Amino acid sequence: MMYLTRRFGFSSSHRLHAPGLDAQGNSCAFGVCQNMHGHNYKLEVTVRGKVDPHTGFFCNVMDLVALVDRLVVKPSDHQYLNDLPLYQGLTTTMENLTSRIWAAIDAPLRDLGIELYEVQLGETDDHWARLRRE
Repeated sequence: MMYLTRRFGFSSSHRLHAPGLDAQGNSCAFGVCQNMHGHNYKLEVTVRGKVDPHTGFFCNVMDLVALVDRLVVKPSDHQYLNDLPLYQGLTTTMENLTSRIWAAIDAPLRDLGIELYEVQLGETDDHWARLRRE
């Protein structure tokens, strides 16, 4: 099985706030991150498949780029994530954003014959969330 990873980036703001928590609960859970702030997010999308001996690849990377750009990067870039339909109803933690990104691109990639294997999202160089098909 061959794996292909494509990196993307977008800059966005958000605020960590759980509607089910009161002000003190949000303060305890999220600290200063309950205030609006921003990140230069790094997104890595990994797909997998068997290489076609005729073409030498299993995925047209330009199809992958166009789909992720259209469904995730362009709608998220320079936006307040808490207000976007893509992340509606979420506390915009990296874990929740990663899950929602997976949900947004998994079926459309399958429709192109591309199997999604992993989504990684980083808020900083040192802080990442990863969701992987086992």
